[in-house]
Amino acid sequence: MLQTLIEGFILGLSTGTICLMTCTPIYLPYLISEDRKLSKGILTVVEISAGRFLSYLAFGAVAGYTGAQISSIDRELFTSIAYILLSAYLVLSAVRTRKKEKKCHIPRITKFTKSAFLLGILTGISFCPAFLIALSKAVNLGGAFSGMMLFLGFFFGTSVFLLPLAFVGQLSKIQKMKMIAQIASVFIAVWFTFSGVKGLVHTYEHKKLEDQPGRIVEAFHPHKPVIVFSSEENRGYFSAVRDSSAKYHLNQIKFMVYEESAIDTMNAADYILFVDSSLLEDKRIEKHLEKFDYFFIENGYPITRMLNFLRVYTFKTHKQVHWEFKEKELNK
Repeated sequence: MLQTLIEGFILGLSTGTICLMTCTPIYLPYLISEDRKLSKGILTVVEISAGRFLSYLAFGAVAGYTGAQISSIDRELFTSIAYILLSAYLVLSAVRTRKKEKKCHIPRITKFTKSAFLLGILTGISFCPAFLIALSKAVNLGGAFSGMMLFLGFFFGTSVFLLPLAFVGQLSKIQKMKMIAQIASVFIAVWFTFSGVKGLVHTYEHKKLEDQPGRIVEAFHPHKPVIVFSSEENRGYFSAVRDSSAKYHLNQIKFMVYEESAIDTMNAADYILFVDSSLLEDKRIEKHLEKFDYFFIENGYPITRMLNFLRVYTFKTHKQVHWEFKEKELNK
C-alpha cells in the first residue's frame, strides 16, 4: 500500500501544475475577497484542502471498489452539476463579503459560503484532467482501500502547489484588490454557469440520440481503447496526439506505426482509431480500415482544437464513422 501511496503522491506532483491552473482562478478571488491574516489564510487553504481530501477519498474508494469505468457522458453530467453549484457558491460568497464589508445585514442564504471546506468539496468533485488521470489509475488498481491510498497520495502531491495561495491571499489588505476579487468571482461564476448549462444541454441531446435507432460513436468511449496509427515519418506528431489524448480517456491510448498484420488481428467493434491521413493515400490500407470507426488526422493539425471537438461531440450513425481533420477546415 505504501507503493500505491507514493505513486499517488508522484502523480499529484507531476499533474500539480494542471491543478494550479484549474483551481487558482477559483481559490484566489475567494481568498482575496475579504480581509484575512496570514494565519487565517493558511487555515482557509487547509479547510479547502480538507474538502478536496474528502472528495478524493470518496472517489478513490468508489473507483477502486467497483473497478468500473465512468462513461464520459456521466462525467459530463456530474461535472456540469458541480460547475453550477460552484457558481452559486462563488456568487453568494461575493454577496456575503460585500455585505460584510459595508457592515450591512448578511442574508442567511449566503452564510454557508463561510465554509471553505465546502468549496474544497465542490472543486474536488470536478473532473479536471489531473483528476481523470488519477481516477483511471484508481480504477485499474482494484479495491477500495487501494483507490483511497492512491488519491490520498494524489491529494498531498497536488496540495504542494496550492498551499502558497495562502500567501498570495494577503493581497486582501489592499482595498481595491478585494473589490477586484469580488467582481472576478462573479465573472468566474458566469463562466462556470455557462459551462455547466452547456454540459447539461449536451447530456440531454446525447440522451435523445440514445433513444433513436442507430449507433452512437464517441471518440473517448470509456470501454473502447483508442489506437493512434501513424506513418513512420509522422510519428513525432502522432506521439503528441497520443500523449495529449490520454488526458481525456480512462483507458490506455496506444501508439503504433501502421502494420497490416496488427489491423488483421483487431476486432473493429472493440477500438476507436486515430489515423495519420497520409496512410489513406494507399487504397489498400483504406480498405483494411473501413470496417473501423476512425478519425483521420492531417499531420500538423492543431491538436487542442481537435481534442476540444472530440470531447464535446458524439456521432449518431448507421455505419462506421470516418471523420476528417484537415488544415483546410481552418479556412472555412
